[in-house]
Amino acid sequence: MILKEKDAYSGNDERSYYGHKQEQDVAFHLRREFGDSEQVRIIHDLVIEHGGERAQIDHLVIHPYGFIIIESKSIVGEVQVNAEGEWSRSYKGNWSGMPSPIRQAELQQDLLKALLRDHVEQLLGKLLGIQTQVGHREWRTLCAVSSTAILHRKKMPKNVADKVVKTEFVAKKARELIGSLRGGLLKGRAWFSQRELENIGTFLLEHTAALQARAEQQVQAPPPQEPSPSAAPVSEPAPLSYVVTDAERAASEPAMDTALQTETLLTCKQCGEADNLTGMYGQYGYYVKCGKCSANTAMKPPCPACGWRSIKVSKEGPCYTATCKKCEHQYLVYRQGEGRE
Repeated sequence: MILKEKDAYSGNDERSYYGHKQEQDVAFHLRREFGDSEQVRIIHDLVIEHGGERAQIDHLVIHPYGFIIIESKSIVGEVQVNAEGEWSRSYKGNWSGMPSPIRQAELQQDLLKALLRDHVEQLLGKLLGIQTQVGHREWRTLCAVSSTAILHRKKMPKNVADKVVKTEFVAKKARELIGSLRGGLLKGRAWFSQRELENIGTFLLEHTAALQARAEQQVQAPPPQEPSPSAAPVSEPAPLSYVVTDAERAASEPAMDTALQTETLLTCKQCGEADNLTGMYGQYGYYVKCGKCSANTAMKPPCPACGWRSIKVSKEGPCYTATCKKCEHQYLVYRQGEGRE
């Protein structure tokens, strides 16, 4: 059963288009395998937020024994993974490193697990008077890569190779992970009831719908009113103790050039490099890795509107956007160059 279809493409660049096309292909195969199933639920483009962190899951499979998170990657060329689990790929004969999609899916899994755990009482029932939990259910991650990619499986660690699958085999792999829906009960696998499956699906749909609606409202918010020509001009800057309101700040801000903002807001903390950077995600949030000196720099530039340093960074496609926790001003922190996402 498909609870949420793949969102329509809304980008304007070639790389984003092919990424979306890859996700559409995965969605197609999942629909053919599970579209008529009452026990397996599929959610595409699931947006979740918990504890100040946000993530988008390309494809989530919910089944009676747990969850499968599938990260889609459009890759043209060859893929290698070394013994440390570090990924690299070729593009027109040139090799470069790339963030591990398996690790990315694992971080999404951790966030989803925390979100469901905090709402478990409204989602799951009790067994012998004891509240059941989601943590001990089966949690799996997969990476679905383009069918045209060349995978060097023999050089991959087994625990990675088992999680990497080409698009046309992703539904078959998901079916293998789920296993027998009847035989699992005899083997003592913890399972969700039909009612619990419905509760989880409904909760996640409402959660992502609320987040998307909030994002649309922010995009569609009317621009601030221009000050009246008759208003008295400010003859001198306000003293430091004067608290500027959000409306006053928005009305006085000049339009910002996002390209310039990306260049000036984020540079390598060690060597000052601004161009040869790669956006990544780690234990402490988003950061960039310098291709010149290999140093890591956190995506924590101060808010250009108020100077506040407490911000929250989110990623959509190649763009990393920050939201100031004090004045809620949003600004582009970094845009991933082509071939680096």
